[in-house]
Amino acid sequence: MSEPFLIGRKIMLKEIFRINTKTKKLIFIMSIVALTGLIIAYFYYGSINNMEDPRILHIKKIHSSYNKFVLDNNMTEVLTLLDSMDDEYAKIPHYSDSFERGVLQTDRSSVYLNIALYQITDEDEKIIYLDKAEECLNKSISYYDSWKRTYSELDSIHLKNKIISDFSDIKSDNISKIVDKRIRDINEGLLDLDKRYSVTYTNLGIVMRHKFHQDSALMYYRKAVELWDDNHAAKSNLNVLLGKEPLKRGVLEKIFPKEKE
Repeated sequence: MSEPFLIGRKIMLKEIFRINTKTKKLIFIMSIVALTGLIIAYFYYGSINNMEDPRILHIKKIHSSYNKFVLDNNMTEVLTLLDSMDDEYAKIPHYSDSFERGVLQTDRSSVYLNIALYQITDEDEKIIYLDKAEECLNKSISYYDSWKRTYSELDSIHLKNKIISDFSDIKSDNISKIVDKRIRDINEGLLDLDKRYSVTYTNLGIVMRHKFHQDSALMYYRKAVELWDDNHAAKSNLNVLLGKEPLKRGVLEKIFPKEKE
């Protein structure tokens, strides 16, 4: 290989990897933006943890493994996690009848439905899991009913006084922020409660349909839609029960389903 060729090749490589002033500035700016994002994320999530009830931080940590086991379709581990979280909430008086426990029971029912409908072929065993799902859903409704009775009639002053009383055993410099966050969580929970009931009744409809109690299934699907008109699952299942085609989602609905708002 000739020397002129080697020299020319070196010059080409230098040109390819040469970073001009504008590129250097861009890389610098992008690095600063990335670093700023990391710093903001660190302080943001640190701030959230500072506002979170310290008595349930370990429950949040348990929940962090939930999605992984769901994606792996490891229903045994999912049930174990849900049971652990529910047991931990039950130990804290403020959460003993909370909407969080209602959500966990609905999630447990979904696991049992998944097992009954997609993992079991024996009909007798299928009924056992459908019964387990129904039991969880009835517990969920019971938690929602109790929690709603406790909080729906409280004005802002009485709500704050109750939370301050319930959180009196927490020793933290951030207690006022912790109380304020819990108040926000409760108010948001009340706003979303009809949706949570709706999801629970949808699952009850599925249970009844597969136990061949069609009238009960029809009642639950209609109740679910009445509580939340955008409940696609309830509407679609209602159509199937009535001998119609299941609902189809539009492209945007598939990407941004209303159930996840």
